[in-house]
Amino acid sequence: MPETYQEYTDAGLAQLVRQGQGDAFAELSARYLGLIRGKARRFEGAGAPEKEDLWQEGLLGLYAAAITYKPDAGTSFSSYAGVCVFNRMASAVRRHGNNGNRVLNESVPLEELRSSAAGEEPQVFLELRENFQSFWKELERSLSPLERRALGLYLNGVPRQEAAQRLSLSPRTYDNALHRARKKIKAL
Repeated sequence: MPETYQEYTDAGLAQLVRQGQGDAFAELSARYLGLIRGKARRFEGAGAPEKEDLWQEGLLGLYAAAITYKPDAGTSFSSYAGVCVFNRMASAVRRHGNNGNRVLNESVPLEELRSSAAGEEPQVFLELRENFQSFWKELERSLSPLERRALGLYLNGVPRQEAAQRLSLSPRTYDNALHRARKKIKAL
């Protein structure tokens, strides 16, 4: 295993994330901070949750993208991740009570988001990267294996009954594991 993941492509990092390598997600999240922040800016003033909450939703969307990405589907990881991040944030805004459909229907090209982030101070990105890395490590430490698997299935959009069946659990036990995972994430 390399000391640094910088030599990997985004799709390669996604594959490592699927294999359970949390440090690979830390690198992937550092690469996509600009995208996540840019997508969060699209929701400003729309009755959206706090930007930090949107960033967290964006990270969950990025994680879901890494877990569910299929390289042979003909879509680049960056395009797929952009859609997953946006959809996750849009869902959070809807849950928050937003009725501003105008914001949900607008989009910004990925290249524009990356270029807008490129002009920001490198120190800000280093601090954010460290924060996300520590968040991810803390998340891995705090979630049990069952909670991680339940959360992974949830983020992949697997229906409740099917997720419980895949884990050989009753739906109630699955719900409890997912509830504990969500509670621990909020506590971080």
